[in-house]
Formats: sequence, structure tokens, C-alpha cells
Amino acid sequence: MLTGASSALSAASAPARSLRSPDSRQSNPLVRGLTQDTRLYGSTAVEIGGKAKLDGLKISLECSDSSNMKWNVTVPEEGEFDLFLSCAVSVPDFKLEIRSGSSSIKVELKVTEGVYHQTEGGWFFNFERIRLDGNLHLTRGVNPVTVQVSGPVRSGVVRFRCLEILPVSGSAAIIPLEETVRAHRANTDWFVKAGYGVMFHWTDFTQPREGEKKPYKEAVDAFDVKAFANMVEEMRAGYAVFTLNHAHPHCAAPIQSWEAIHPGWTTRRDLIGDLADALDARGIRFLLYINSPTLTKLGNIGPTGLYQLTFSEEQFAEIHRDVLGEIGARYGERLAGYWFDSWYQSLAAYPDVPIDAIYRACKVGNPSRITCFNFWVFPVLTPYQDYWAGELNSLQNPFASRYIQRGAGKGFQAHGLLSMLDAWVHGKSGPIPAPQFSPEDLIAYVRANIEHQAVTTINIGIYQDGTLEQTSVDMMRQLRRAIRGK
Repeated sequence: MLTGASSALSAASAPARSLRSPDSRQSNPLVRGLTQDTRLYGSTAVEIGGKAKLDGLKISLECSDSSNMKWNVTVPEEGEFDLFLSCAVSVPDFKLEIRSGSSSIKVELKVTEGVYHQTEGGWFFNFERIRLDGNLHLTRGVNPVTVQVSGPVRSGVVRFRCLEILPVSGSAAIIPLEETVRAHRANTDWFVKAGYGVMFHWTDFTQPREGEKKPYKEAVDAFDVKAFANMVEEMRAGYAVFTLNHAHPHCAAPIQSWEAIHPGWTTRRDLIGDLADALDARGIRFLLYINSPTLTKLGNIGPTGLYQLTFSEEQFAEIHRDVLGEIGARYGERLAGYWFDSWYQSLAAYPDVPIDAIYRACKVGNPSRITCFNFWVFPVLTPYQDYWAGELNSLQNPFASRYIQRGAGKGFQAHGLLSMLDAWVHGKSGPIPAPQFSPEDLIAYVRANIEHQAVTTINIGIYQDGTLEQTSVDMMRQLRRAIRGK
């Protein structure tokens, strides 16, 4: 969401920095070894030829007829490897061939499906993760792997996100692992019963209704929690999601482990705790939005689409463990969930990060806390989450079932996140614009989702003092009457 206009593949790490907070725990390393799963992204290709090209965001390859890419893949032992392709296909009749030495796999690609309205000129594509038939034989050491795309000479492209190469032995363990993880996910019944909730991107960029913007810490001190909670209650929202950080690493609470990494960015007032208490008193669940790259100082993108890393892979995991452990212990059951942003970047930059350990840290203080890691339009590459992040921005196709059957979020609790505004944050001076869709369309979308036990989160523009524009309030009142009946 924040960094939807960025790519994230790992460059060489900068020297590791100390990040021990006063409460850091000495423990076994979180990163125990390299993953068996090798992911090949467009930004790491040693050759891009024909009509293939990196998109403007450097996060996928656009491939029309006669496109080719090449990587050099190092494997420790000779053997057979399974392949998983993450791509979006907008028109039929595309073919793909993957070759290494004398070994090759040929695939006829089908049009991918999902909840997005496919748009050639924008960023709404239905990516899917597909297990390819056949195996690729690789020898010990360095193997050149090429991908050739051919297709119809007309409009439409294959958008290539990544190719995963996994030893057959490791691939065989995927299904049992996913079944085990699925059985231990947090129960989302309360989420489904809520039907819809609201999100507020309240950050240091948020503008007031009029006048000069206050410094962030002053705005935190002045935030009227009671009025805000009353407003959420009037909307009959089942839950509210609030930003802890976004483009900058601010944190509206005195979290010591956060302060250790980002000195001066925390606040004396525990606004997060005050919000959690006020919403809990009104029977409304409270969730936090956290942007992981901002939390961990993931560096700027370079000209080739690679990130400059500030911390090591283990430090990235330790930061999350320490911060989430302190937050979870502090707020306990008052914190019902997390929405982690920018994980298609994070996992690409840190391919060996132990998401299972971070997922467990999310449960500190409340084992029932629901968690998602946002992979945006791309397929989710980890089973360790409880619901699909569902970043839709605008109204898309309603969900057809409680658990997603096709598309980027396949297998997860259906959840869509849309924004009333074109932007997620009201970062420009002046009034908040009118919603980008009509009340009738919003009501129809939410109602259709509820009929299929899917959940909708609506991001609403908010002023720095915590108030909303009247048009947004009126739309939420209409939604409340249509869905809640009062």
C-alpha cells in the first residue's frame, strides 16, 4: 500500500547494525539456514531479451510474444526440481518454455482469474501461483535457467512475477505443511460476523481540515479518542484498523523496542492504548496496521529494482519479534489483529526470513489475534497468516466464497480492503474529496460479500484532529442502515 510503487529484491546487505533494545531476549538464531525455495524475479535476471521488459515499478516483467529471460541458479546437489510460476495472463494462447541444459518444461498458459477487474493501463491484474507439470533437472553448481514466452501478436501480455524452483523432496512437504498451518490458524468467525469494518490512515502526513498541520506528537496529544470512538460506533463498524506507522516510522505509543530502532519517533501518550480501550468499551475490535519495510529501514530502490538493505535477515526478524512481543504483551486481548503492509517486497528482499517466527510473535498476549501479510496483487507465498490482506483500493468483483478459490489470495479467508479516496492518506490541504464510488455501489459490494461470508474493510479519509468529511459520514450512515437495519 505505502510502497505499492516500489520493488523489493535483495541487494548486498550493508554492515549489520546493533538493534538490541533494553528488553531484547537472547535466544537461538531466528534464521536457521537457507530456504530450499529459490525465487527468480525479473530484477535478478542476468539477461532480459526480446520484447520482455521490467514494468515501471520494477516489480514484474511484461512479456509479449518472443520474450525471454535468463538467470544463473546455483544448487548444492544435482536433482529434479519442481517449478511454481506466479504470473498474470490477460489473453489466451500464450506458451512458456523453461529450459536448463537439455532439460525443459513447456506450458500452455491459461487466462488467470481473481477478484480484480483486469486493466491493461493500470495495476489491477489477477495474478495466480501455478504449479507446473514436469520437473527441471539441475546439476550441482551454477545452472543457466531460461524462460521463453511466445504468444499471439495482439494486445495482451503475460506479467511475470517470479518462478520458484524447489527440490522435489522439499516440494512433497508443501501440502502437509500447509494443511498443518491451516488447521492452527486463528478463528475468523468474529471477523465474518462483523461483515465490515473501517480503516484510518492517520499519519504524520495527515492534514487538518483547515490551518497549519501540527507536529505529529502534538497531534497525538490532541487526538480526541472519545469523539473518534463515538464516530466509529455510529458507523456500526465491527472493527477499526489504525496505522501505527506508514511512510515514516512514527509510533503513537511508548514502545521501547520501537524507540531503540527509531529514536525520537515514539510518543509519551499511549494513543494506541487509549483507542483500544475506547473501542473495546463500545464492543468494537481494534487492529493495527504496520508497514514492515518502514519499521526495518528497508532502503531505497536502486536503478535495477534491488533494495539497499540496512539490516541483516536475522535482524529483520528480531526487530519484528521484539516489537510485536512488546506490543502484544502491552495490549493483550484489546488488540484483535494486525495488517502488515509491503510483504511482497519484504520476502523478496529477505528470502530466508522465518515468517513462521514472526507469525508466532503476532500472537503474544492474544493467541486468537488475526494476522495478514500484504502481498498486494501478487500471490501470497506463505501459509502463515489468517486472512487475505485484500488490497483492492477501489471496488472490484465481490468474493464468491468464504475461502478464496482463485487468484492471489487462494485458500485464505476472503477479505477486501478498499479506499473511499484515490489516495490512502489525506495528505493534501483542504477538504477531503468525496468518495470515489457511490453509496449504492458500496452497499451492493458489501452486501454481496456478506452473503458469501467475506469481509470488507473501508479506508476512510480522516483529518488530523480525528474528524471526517460529511460526505464520508453520510455514506457510512447509508451503509449502516442498509446492512445493520438501523
